[in-house]
Amino acid sequence: MKERFFLLLFIFPAILSALSSSSGVASPQTTADDSLVITGIFFAGNEKTKDEVLYRELKSKVGRPLDPELLLEDQKRIQNLRLFTRVEVQPMRTDNGVVIVFYVAERWYIFPYPILFYNEGDVKKLSAGAGLVHQNFRGLNSTVAASFWLGYNDGIDVYYSNPWIWGEKQFFFKLGFFAERKRSKNLKYERFDEEHLGMALSLGKRFGYHTFLSSSIGYRVLNVDQEYAEITASKNGSDRIPSLGVSFTYDTRDLHEYPKSGWYISSYVTKYANFSQVDFLKSGIDVRRYTPIWKGVSLASRAAADLAGGNMPIYENNYLGYSERIRGHFDLKREGQNRLLGNVELRFPILKVRYMNLGGAQKALGSYGSNLPFGISGGIFFDTGAVWDKDITLTEGRFLSGYGAGLHFHVPYVDVVRLEYAFDTQQNGELIMDVLVRF
Repeated sequence: MKERFFLLLFIFPAILSALSSSSGVASPQTTADDSLVITGIFFAGNEKTKDEVLYRELKSKVGRPLDPELLLEDQKRIQNLRLFTRVEVQPMRTDNGVVIVFYVAERWYIFPYPILFYNEGDVKKLSAGAGLVHQNFRGLNSTVAASFWLGYNDGIDVYYSNPWIWGEKQFFFKLGFFAERKRSKNLKYERFDEEHLGMALSLGKRFGYHTFLSSSIGYRVLNVDQEYAEITASKNGSDRIPSLGVSFTYDTRDLHEYPKSGWYISSYVTKYANFSQVDFLKSGIDVRRYTPIWKGVSLASRAAADLAGGNMPIYENNYLGYSERIRGHFDLKREGQNRLLGNVELRFPILKVRYMNLGGAQKALGSYGSNLPFGISGGIFFDTGAVWDKDITLTEGRFLSGYGAGLHFHVPYVDVVRLEYAFDTQQNGELIMDVLVRF
């Protein structure tokens, strides 16, 4: 998230200057005679990315009949790798059948970037630093990243992920280390510092194209000043927290950056225990449905819950007003052991995504400065959510709700910039600017 804000500031002026001279480029036709047999599949434009990364996303296979709908799914699945600004597909007839060619425009993949962000949605709570991320390490869609930041909150983290290990067995792997000093989000005490040091490792398996199952282990040490030792499970100001978890994901979304059709279902269960200080359980489920209605108009809906069991320390509480927000109460903070969320959003196109080159900047960026997307969509939304503790009954009065409408700007690398106006149930309004699709 931090690097996306910087990229927005860097590329937005270039987008505006290029837009006046750009023209929409129509996607090539993917319709064909479904009696034709595919005799070859090729890729063009992937100078960095290895062909194997693309082949494994294809349901279309050599020797099978051409299926235009399947080909369109393949095109979107390659786009979902987040390695390309544009993916086009062209079936070409031959004497023996049809050859499929995928034309891709690679995104720039390595970013040294400054970090400047405000914590908790408050411009007075700044942190600054620097980071380096390689989003296509060795051309295999692996990610290597490291960053640090100082200010209101301080931290350093190192992260590695590989979405495909051990060949056709389809396993994936993630590993991360972090050290942070951050102000407590807890609303029951005055702000105090929490020191976190830990690691997390995840190993999972992909089944087919849409189903993922993974297990994870983690270890974290948390320290606070003795004045606030009572918030820790140990009551001595220092907790050591091993964790073991499993997660499941089913994902048939058409485009991850701005989905308009498909399902996304994710669930997790994580046990935290060291048998002397800490013993609690966290679980959650997130169900999203994207229903096409008519000519690019889509209804997106979501229901999600995060629940806790056992004697969970307050620093593990769930929140509204941080990573999860209710539009209409965007900056309002609430906390509790459990959280429930609901969202509905009607999405519709205003300016169809078109592709542009960055003019003079393209000379320095080469092919990475071409085929950059820009478009505008609109959204009408309703959000609701609540947090509560296990000893409190969840009632209608605990819910925060809001509604409104906005513009969604499709831009390269950042994907989506949202400018929205929202109302709470008392008709109080607020202007919101944020990045990424809401859900």
